[in-house]
Amino acid sequence: MISDKPSILFNTPDLARASFFCAHTPESIVAHTTARLQERCPHALNLDTTFFNLVRFKYVTTPLLVLGAGEDGTYSPAEVRETATAYHTEAEFFPGVGHDMMLEDGWSAVADRIHTWLGTHGL
Repeated sequence: MISDKPSILFNTPDLARASFFCAHTPESIVAHTTARLQERCPHALNLDTTFFNLVRFKYVTTPLLVLGAGEDGTYSPAEVRETATAYHTEAEFFPGVGHDMMLEDGWSAVADRIHTWLGTHGL
């Protein structure tokens, strides 16, 4: 079972980098983020997503954009593709960024893709 205390699992910048960031993310960003890790709600993660399959993929008809990070240490490309397949779409990957894409140097390309996708869907 995944710990409810990320600060225990990722208690050093090196451990946080391996899961959330790519190799070239500035150390200052990794250290700042690691210092801010907090406990998460155990009910939301462990019960709802581990023991109960609450998402009924076949009933989801809303278009979804599924993005993956090329250097994600948390979710593998296969897991991201599996998520996209469950929602009847294709996964899109951004090379050179880690799991926390919004904190990486390539964040603007990710934001542009989201903005464009939202526009093409009238959102």
